[in-house]
Amino acid sequence: MTATPKNGTLVAYGVKSGKSYLVDFYVSDVDGALVKFDAGAGASSSSPEFYTFPEDVVIKDISIESGTADTTKMRLVVNGKPTSHIIRYSVHLTSLNNRPELQIGVRQGSMVQFIQLA
Repeated sequence: MTATPKNGTLVAYGVKSGKSYLVDFYVSDVDGALVKFDAGAGASSSSPEFYTFPEDVVIKDISIESGTADTTKMRLVVNGKPTSHIIRYSVHLTSLNNRPELQIGVRQGSMVQFIQLA
């Protein structure tokens, strides 16, 4: 199939501050590739492959545009180590108003990545 890149948004909240962090990301739709995160100029194929939060956060929501052809999910990787958290695109589409609320804690300064999976 032909990869069809899409965009998405991660929403996290600071544990102590309550501040919301909305981080845009870019999914290249390539199995085994890392998601790219917005570093200030918009998320694109040339954006960084990680994001670091300035405080302890809880990731509450992830949404992605529909229409990927080659990947169906992504696995959270923290500090280079894959976690058990797998985000399936089918239940995290931007068009869904009933996405499941996430409760994924991430420590301050941790390098957050997502690897795309078929």
